[in-house]
Amino acid sequence: MPIVLITGARTGLGLEFARQYAASGWKVIATSRRPDAATDLRKIQGDVTIRMLDITNDRQIHAIADEFRGATVDILLNNAAIHGPRDEKASFGALDADAWLQVLRVNAIAPMKITEAFLPQVQASKQKKIVFISSRAGSISERGLLPHHQRGGPYVYRSSKAALNAAAKSLAFDLTPLGVSVIILHPGWVRTEMGGTKAALDQETSVAGMRRVISQSSVADNGVFVNYDGTEIPW
Repeated sequence: MPIVLITGARTGLGLEFARQYAASGWKVIATSRRPDAATDLRKIQGDVTIRMLDITNDRQIHAIADEFRGATVDILLNNAAIHGPRDEKASFGALDADAWLQVLRVNAIAPMKITEAFLPQVQASKQKKIVFISSRAGSISERGLLPHHQRGGPYVYRSSKAALNAAAKSLAFDLTPLGVSVIILHPGWVRTEMGGTKAALDQETSVAGMRRVISQSSVADNGVFVNYDGTEIPW
């Protein structure tokens, strides 16, 4: 039975990933900062193990890695993220440095620390895949070119995803000789707590598309930045 480890699985895309992988017969290790509030996650039918994990807490990261030291992880799915300020604190002229650093820590640094901790389990698996859920908001080339782009923020969120993309691209280069696949995915504009109710996509469609991209990926695709439908996104 293949195994997927999903961060940020209590709500949104993480929850839908857990639901779809469990329904497909996978063993799911689902982590959440607040497992006590993970009511919907606990309702999922299938082989689902839930663990508490604040992805910025090194002690918790290593505790879970030690617990599953003898296991294999076919897909390490770095999904957990935050948006940060949505007001003037995310825009040039009133940037909140502390909030910016926190978003960078959650969105860019923590996924790499989790990957460091679980790389042995990924290497020991059959599929050997590491996935980072990013956003095309982190695309530097596209900034200002798409119809929905406005001037101003969110500097904080965009820069955190650009940082994640850069780190994941470097990781893909380094892990290619080990036969480990690394891909960076944009889920689309999805109706989640972060995406809002006016978003174009439902969670089921987004996750189904990303799962298809993940299943078709290989080391030959290492470092690719793609949309949920498989189309490539410029850096």
